[in-house]
Amino acid sequence: FCDPSWTEFEMRLLALAATAMLAVCAASADTAKDGAIQVTPGKWKWKQETNIMAIPLNEENLECLIPEKARITLSKLARDLEEGCKVDNVLPISGGFSFKLICEGKTTGKADATLTHTPTSMTIRAKGTANLGFIPAGFSMNADATYMGECTAAEAAKEKARWLKDNPGGAPAK
Repeated sequence: FCDPSWTEFEMRLLALAATAMLAVCAASADTAKDGAIQVTPGKWKWKQETNIMAIPLNEENLECLIPEKARITLSKLARDLEEGCKVDNVLPISGGFSFKLICEGKTTGKADATLTHTPTSMTIRAKGTANLGFIPAGFSMNADATYMGECTAAEAAKEKARWLKDNPGGAPAK
C-alpha cells in the first residue's frame, strides 16, 4: 500500500492546498485602498456635528442623490471633504468600513474613522488630530444621513445636469 506515486500525488495536493490556504489568508489580512457602499437614490437629510478643540460646529442640509451618485466610495467622500484628503487602511466591518482619513492639503491631519450604512441610512464617525497652522488640534466628527423619500423631478433634473457637467459623456444609470 505504500505506492511512491500516490505519496508524491498526495504531497503535491497538500502543497497546493497549503499554497491556496496561504493565499486566502494573505488576501483576507490585506487592507484595501478604498471601499464603496450602495444606497437608495433620493432625498437625503445630512446632520453633521464637528468638534475642534471642544468648539462645536453643526451643519444640516438636504441633498438629492441621483442614481449615478448612489454608489459612494470612501475616497470620493474624502476628496469632497477637502482637496488633498484620502483614505488608507480600509477594512470591512459589519455594515461598512473602518479606515484612516489622511489630509495633506490646506488642512493637514489624520483620523480613525468608520462608515456604516443600510440602503436608507449612513453613519460616519471620525476622531483624530488636525493641524490648524502650526497648532495641532483634536477633533471629532459625527455625521448621519437619512433617506427622506424621492427627489422632486426638478431636484433630480438639477442634480443630473450638475452630474453631467462634472462627468462629460457620462451615461445615465440603468
